[in-house]
Amino acid sequence: MKTLIVYYSYTHNNEVLANVLQEKLKCDIFKIEEVKKRNAFAIMLDLVFNRIPKIKPRLFDVGSYDRYIFVAPIWAGKIASPLKTFLVEERFYISDYSFITICGGQTDQKEKLVTNLTKILGHEPSLVQELSINNLLSGDKKNTMKYTSSYRIQSDDMIKFNVAIDDFLRGGKASDARERKAG
Repeated sequence: MKTLIVYYSYTHNNEVLANVLQEKLKCDIFKIEEVKKRNAFAIMLDLVFNRIPKIKPRLFDVGSYDRYIFVAPIWAGKIASPLKTFLVEERFYISDYSFITICGGQTDQKEKLVTNLTKILGHEPSLVQELSINNLLSGDKKNTMKYTSSYRIQSDDMIKFNVAIDDFLRGGKASDARERKAG
């Protein structure tokens, strides 16, 4: 199965994640780059007006892959708009796909992500996984936008996510079993 990792990263947190995935899978990787440099104000405008920014063209055949892993941040409960642009432009080629993110980890966000991805691509993802920055923060810094949004992932931080990443790459079987046992 030929896999492509497609990622967008504003703060480089999700770039670190994409590179870890690529190293584990030894597959192709593609970084989404915008035509214009992004800032926090542009992010807000994208969210308020549901804009999708222009991204640089791809110089390869997106349709030549069997499986796609998308990696991007979550902005106000929504997939980062540069990834949304890619998904809209390439939706007819994308069949088997999963999504993973390093994010603040808001409650009930995963269901919204599944709904959002399904709306864009016309079918549900195989798996959606959130790796919460809150798991890297200490006591009073947890669940605080100031700290979750300003946190910058280091390669060493990824060790704390190894089990979740490996589970994601196996298709979420271990987490499904844990959820059934807990329920």
